[in-house]
Amino acid sequence: MNPFVLVHGLLALSQFVSSSELGKETYAEERRLVERLVRGDGDSWSDFVGRFGRVIRSRVADVATSFGCVRDDAAIDDATAEVFAVLVANEAAALRAFEGRSSLSTYLAVIATRIATRGFAAKRFTVIAEDGDVRNNRPDDTVIDPIRTLIENEQQEKVIALLDRLPEKQCKVIRLFHLDGHSYVQISEMLEMPLGSVGVTLRRGEAKLKEWMESGS
Repeated sequence: MNPFVLVHGLLALSQFVSSSELGKETYAEERRLVERLVRGDGDSWSDFVGRFGRVIRSRVADVATSFGCVRDDAAIDDATAEVFAVLVANEAAALRAFEGRSSLSTYLAVIATRIATRGFAAKRFTVIAEDGDVRNNRPDDTVIDPIRTLIENEQQEKVIALLDRLPEKQCKVIRLFHLDGHSYVQISEMLEMPLGSVGVTLRRGEAKLKEWMESGS
């Protein structure tokens, strides 16, 4: 066999093996990060946002563009924060479902696209009434916010009373979002907290309120 061909073949094989091993190492590293997030390790969220925040926001921006929200940074930031919130909802169910069949970046991009599409589609159903009031004509019940519904119906007083039992930051975020109508971006600025943490804090507080309401505590 031609020595050059043999050497070339060995190099190609070594590159394939290295690439395969690199893939395994990357998957293992991503799994460790996901496990840290699920456990709630201190700096895991900062690591996650620092590594994948740009990917998620980029996908959200693409979806926003497809809905005609070009360069609408406020809408994109709010939608991005919502993606982060969904990722940690239900004890980080979306993150725990990651099996490594693709890279974590690809997996997150798919999730971000779906969540952002649902969010911008829901906003498309917002119409202005003749008297100038804004109302939402949502296509189905899946986009209705259960906590907002509780606050707006006859259980409002009980929900507001339960707010004071939440950790201070969760209480403030829920009040600003549900009662005062501020966006994620505005809340981030008002409370001086990272944008990616607003939705997470909101969902954790909502989950606790829902638990208390269902248990009657």
